[in-house]
Amino acid sequence: MLSTGTRLAVSVAPRSVDEISVLYSEAISTGADLVEVRLDALRPPEPGSITDVLGGLDCARLMLTYRSREEGGLGGSIDGPALDLLEGASDACPGSLMDAEISGIRRLGALRDLVLSRRDSVVVSRHYAAMLSIEDAASEYHEMADLGRYVKLVFPASSPIDNLLPISLYNALGPGSLISFCTGVHGTISRLMSAALGAPIAYTSLPGRPLAEGQLPPGEFASLVEAMISSMDRRWRTII
Repeated sequence: MLSTGTRLAVSVAPRSVDEISVLYSEAISTGADLVEVRLDALRPPEPGSITDVLGGLDCARLMLTYRSREEGGLGGSIDGPALDLLEGASDACPGSLMDAEISGIRRLGALRDLVLSRRDSVVVSRHYAAMLSIEDAASEYHEMADLGRYVKLVFPASSPIDNLLPISLYNALGPGSLISFCTGVHGTISRLMSAALGAPIAYTSLPGRPLAEGQLPPGEFASLVEAMISSMDRRWRTII
């Protein structure tokens, strides 16, 4: 955990249920506070077989995510077997966090009911295909905040200036439940600033195996963020 209270999540993409335990252990060994298991990477999804595997892990250090292709993931729409997979995995691991896309919550009553039944352990997320105004992003945040413990808003950075949007959201809304940053090679700065500004969770990767452009291993990420915080603290004391 960073000095800001931010927990570092390492994202892993198991192709089979048997890989989950191996990738979980590897992520913990790199310094992860949380392990985000991308259920959308499983081929094929296996709702029944995942129960025993997850039951043998520390559920308090797990985040269960099903990301659709619509929002940059590997899976189809979250209905039918995919929804059964997410619900079954969550049932098998009480105390874990669950990531649910707002698009699916709006479309599927069953997913909305699942999210509301687990509200205190839900990350409500949206991965945008284009940048928004800060007013529209803040409005969406307030709608999503009623559904879960955390709100994750992710934007595509096509240039470094795009990082101003998530950074400005922290200035407007405060950290609290907000997790916001940009993806892509230009988005790393907002990933770091998000943690420096007190986001509850920051997303990192296994060394050499990022699941998204801009992800860093937890050790490198933590060193950079703590150096930023230390520099800002020294600068503030100099000004005072």
